[in-house]
Amino acid sequence: MIPQRMIQRRSAVAGFMAALLVLAACATNPATGKRQIALISEEQEIAMGREADQQVQQQLGLYPDQELQAYVNRVGQKLAAASERPNLPWTFRVVDDPVVNAFALPGGHIYVTRGLLTHLTSEAELASVIGHEIGHVTGRHSVEQMSKAQLAQIGLIAGMIVKPELARYGDLATQGLQLLFLKYSRDDERQADGLGLRYMYQQNYDPREMPAVFSTRVAWTPFGMKRISSI
Repeated sequence: MIPQRMIQRRSAVAGFMAALLVLAACATNPATGKRQIALISEEQEIAMGREADQQVQQQLGLYPDQELQAYVNRVGQKLAAASERPNLPWTFRVVDDPVVNAFALPGGHIYVTRGLLTHLTSEAELASVIGHEIGHVTGRHSVEQMSKAQLAQIGLIAGMIVKPELARYGDLATQGLQLLFLKYSRDDERQADGLGLRYMYQQNYDPREMPAVFSTRVAWTPFGMKRISSI
């Protein structure tokens, strides 16, 4: 049996470690003006996004229309220039997928599908979709989700320090944490809507075009595809 004094000492060390990490990770996001947990630096975010971008291109493929690719990129770059993170290595691409969809990766990689483009009737509608995805990046929503998952993992490790017998459940708990932080929250979605609307307005797009595009809502995920369905 572990002495009570040792358990108390382990608990204090684990709590101190967690507190230090939370304090170090909290910062004010310039896009939202809110405090945010971010254990991942911008350099790490860019590196992760670049690697994931290669996977997206390999798995889905880019739509073979250079003129269309240039057009979508031009609209995206215009909106990104109005954002709070204009210096990210932004890319805006059309993937060769018939699903009505759009998604973002950390570091500024935005994608729309050819299926989505067939449903849009104006550049302002395209801007509303891209602006929303830019909002996820400037809001660092995926970074925050990953940071929360890391903190939860640290909490699990701290629990194992206090109670070593918990280690036998480590793999199962880790899988559960990954599932827990898979999707964007409703607050993230509302925030991305608001940020996208801001970028549209700053670049003189008609913001009244946005509600028509988002009259349907998507099951959003930080790294995965999202399929549109009725609210």
